[in-house]
Amino acid sequence: MSKRFIFILTILSVGIILTTASCKKKEEAAAPVSRERVYAVVTQPASVASLQDSIEINGEVDVKTNIAIYPEIGGKLISLKVEVGDRVQKGQVIATVDPSKPGYNYVTNPVKSTISGIVTEVISRTGTTVTTGTGIVTVGDIDNLIIHANIPERNVGELKKNLAADIFFPAYPDTPFKAHITWISPVVDPASRSKQIELTLDQKDSRINIGMFPKVKLYTTLYEGNIVVPDDAVVTRAGEDYVFVIMQNPEGKDIARRLPVKKLLTIDNFTIISEGLSVGDTIVVEGMDVLVDGSRVNRVEK
Repeated sequence: MSKRFIFILTILSVGIILTTASCKKKEEAAAPVSRERVYAVVTQPASVASLQDSIEINGEVDVKTNIAIYPEIGGKLISLKVEVGDRVQKGQVIATVDPSKPGYNYVTNPVKSTISGIVTEVISRTGTTVTTGTGIVTVGDIDNLIIHANIPERNVGELKKNLAADIFFPAYPDTPFKAHITWISPVVDPASRSKQIELTLDQKDSRINIGMFPKVKLYTTLYEGNIVVPDDAVVTRAGEDYVFVIMQNPEGKDIARRLPVKKLLTIDNFTIISEGLSVGDTIVVEGMDVLVDGSRVNRVEK
């Protein structure tokens, strides 16, 4: 066998080996690689908690007792000794009326306050003619302030005396003032479709003045003994509410299972679940938007 023939045979053999190897690599490259997608989620156990429902409305600070002061005799109001905001004592002279008529001079008559308090309104000014039915001023007992608020008709079924409330004033936005219901109107106003209530402050406070307009957070029903989850954990699709709970597949890996639930109500971004969940179920609270039933998941710390 010639050297040339041996050389050609060697070259052909190497070419066949390289071609075979190249084809094998292409086949391997073309073969699909099975990679299961794993989603990172944050979880927490389903647990029982209490939720306090509330109503938020506007209110107005007023006085419990606000009395108009009348003269004992008619005539011309010749002097007014007080203005709005002045403190008066019971029996203090606040004005003077001259009952004289043309051709007749009578002794002037003092007008006295019938209660102690603060002048909240001036009704009649000096120079006007008044009668025994004409108010001179109104005096309010500022030691007994109340807060008026109107409750929408849809919420009147939750009203009862002594319900607690937090009162927030624009001047003190970070300070809740404690109060409670002391009176509930027996009727619903047909114009506003609301029922008026009065709240009394638990403690007197000089920072609160007549005429202020606070926000009232009235605490109504307390829901106890229910499973509570973050509102965002409940997914709603096609009219169905459900959560994702963490289970393990036969290989012992975490997967997310879709679990239908029934919501009772949502309060302050938390939802009460009435059916579907059990205490201790591990639910997904972040990352649930990309999941489907059976998705592989990896639990991470929040």
